[in-house]
Amino acid sequence: MATVPRLKPLNKHSLLLVHGFGVASCVFRPLLRRLNDVSTSAELFRYPSVGLELAAIVARLSRHLRDTPPDSIIAHSLGCIASWIAVRDADWRGPIVLLAPPLKTLPLTRLIPSLARMPFAPLLDHRDLFTDPEFRLPTLPGCTIQTIAGRNDLLVPLSCTRHTDVTTAWVTMHTHNSMLFSPSVARRCLSWTAGNEECGEPSDAPESASRAF
Repeated sequence: MATVPRLKPLNKHSLLLVHGFGVASCVFRPLLRRLNDVSTSAELFRYPSVGLELAAIVARLSRHLRDTPPDSIIAHSLGCIASWIAVRDADWRGPIVLLAPPLKTLPLTRLIPSLARMPFAPLLDHRDLFTDPEFRLPTLPGCTIQTIAGRNDLLVPLSCTRHTDVTTAWVTMHTHNSMLFSPSVARRCLSWTAGNEECGEPSDAPESASRAF
């Protein structure tokens, strides 16, 4: 007897994954593979991060969010800042997961000479923004934000991932990039974007926004 194929949902939940500075797209394949299933469709927003100004990255992402709005956004590293600003510009609304988000000035970027805009333009722009006493990340109406930070992340320390507008913060033992290969991190991303924040291993204790900040 022929096997009846299992039907897939007509409308998949769409996820947009935004990468950070100087990371090859192949690094995100394990995470994309875990994010894609019968109910979810994930794609990587690609842009030339090396040498491209942060404002140009934001403009491209804003246009994409207006033209092809996803149901949810997952961003990593510098892509978190580009996503935060682009979401406000495009008036996009929905759940967001920020992986290793540099929400404050990073210690390592202080060492980059200001004239070294090739290849470090977006990192220098990030530094200029967060050292400006007048700059504040915009509020994001209609968005719920979860951060996932690595306790062993030497590029974006835990202290740089905190912000009062974050709904929930999770701390893992991962490094900056090893979280991209983690099944548990992928499950947390799917759980948050699906509106079920209770998913996750008991060994990874959540750091709630009220206590973290």
